[in-house]
Amino acid sequence: MTRPMHQYFGAGKRTFRQGFTLVELLIVIAILGILVGLLSWGVNAARISILKRAQTAEIASIASAVEAYRTKYGDYPPDGSSWPVVEAHLRKAFPNILITELNMLNPANFAVNAYVRNDNDLTGSHPLGGRVFDSAEALVFFLGGFSNDPQRPLTGPGGPFRAVGSAFVYNTQRENSFFEFKTNRLTLSSDGTTSTDETLYNEGVANDLLPVYIGNGPTIQQGGVPIVYFDSRTYTMTGGYYNFYIPGLVASSANCARPFLANDVNSAFAGAVKPQRYANDKTFQILNAGYDKLYGCQSVASVISNNALYLFTCPGGVACPRDTTTGLFFAPAVPSAIKYYLPEFGALRPGDDNISNFIDGPTFAESP
Repeated sequence: MTRPMHQYFGAGKRTFRQGFTLVELLIVIAILGILVGLLSWGVNAARISILKRAQTAEIASIASAVEAYRTKYGDYPPDGSSWPVVEAHLRKAFPNILITELNMLNPANFAVNAYVRNDNDLTGSHPLGGRVFDSAEALVFFLGGFSNDPQRPLTGPGGPFRAVGSAFVYNTQRENSFFEFKTNRLTLSSDGTTSTDETLYNEGVANDLLPVYIGNGPTIQQGGVPIVYFDSRTYTMTGGYYNFYIPGLVASSANCARPFLANDVNSAFAGAVKPQRYANDKTFQILNAGYDKLYGCQSVASVISNNALYLFTCPGGVACPRDTTTGLFFAPAVPSAIKYYLPEFGALRPGDDNISNFIDGPTFAESP
């Protein structure tokens, strides 16, 4: 009689465990945490990349709008630093313009333009009092569109300003625009009639008619700063602080914008030692401060104290000393060994995430 095989080898027994051990659970939780962290990092990196591309595309669109403006009017728009430049430009662009239109912008006509532009207030307390408007306001003013009325391009239908009784307000229905500024990113009051940028950034007397544009990035509510525009005709102006944009207290802000220098020198300069050339020295510069909201210029306090060394930079990161007589910048004998930064900003790297029309890449540099 043959016995079943299991009687020789014994019946197999199965053992079942109830759940995981504590160690196994901890390992699984740790692995899940790592995977979630990697996923979050990937999502955030993708989000930042998308936002940077959006900023870059917007700056490129604005630069194209400036070129279209030049094609139409035969001249680049001024940045507001110089009244003679603005007046000559408007007379060229609009040969039949009325003197009353020009008087609205002329810094000498306080009584006429007190509520149109407030960079020069009646008390004389604003240190930027000689300019027409700041470089952020200039961008919106010139690219926003003018009236078809050849005599009244500013106050005619579709112009920057519209009459309400004997006064004027900002016109949100401008025509012939070169760039469509999104209204919710303009510093306009709730009724859309005046600008709040002076209040937001301590730029002058409150509530003039010239808004600024907050580009892609932090919103107005998040403290975002404006896109600024610099016209090459005013890069080297030495009087006052005309070619600066300062969002904050004029005397103490550590953050301001001014035209960037190029990486090479001006070979046409007559002197033996050549000064640094400006980026886009024949055209213009457009600058978005990025997500850190820092343009990267030396503190205004240092500028006001007549510090001879303006720590402003080439895109590559060299701090250049400035000749206070000529206003020109000269490369230091020993270039900086590290990418550009300003000590007053602490560990921050202003300029790293800036977007502009005068560099090839989406940022000036990558932080270490």
